[in-house]
Amino acid sequence: MPSPNKHSSPSPAAVRDARIAAGLTQTEAAQTVQASLRGWQQWEAGDRSMAPGLFELFMLKTRQWPLEGGHRAG
Repeated sequence: MPSPNKHSSPSPAAVRDARIAAGLTQTEAAQTVQASLRGWQQWEAGDRSMAPGLFELFMLKTRQWPLEGGHRAG
C-alpha cells in the first residue's frame, strides 16, 4: 500500500489498518478522536478524507506513533 506523505490524508486502508492494529471497533476508534461512528465509517470507506492531523492524533492516542516515512498503520 503506497504511503502518502505526512501532510496528506491517509488512505482508507491506512485508517482501517490503524484501527485494527489498535484492536478497536469502529465505534471505539471514533470515540478516540471524538468523531461520529458514521464519520469513521466514511473515512474507512473512502467517502470522506480524514484530516492528516486527526489521523496523527489517532496514531498518538493508540501508541502507534511515530510514523516512519509518512502515514502507515502499525
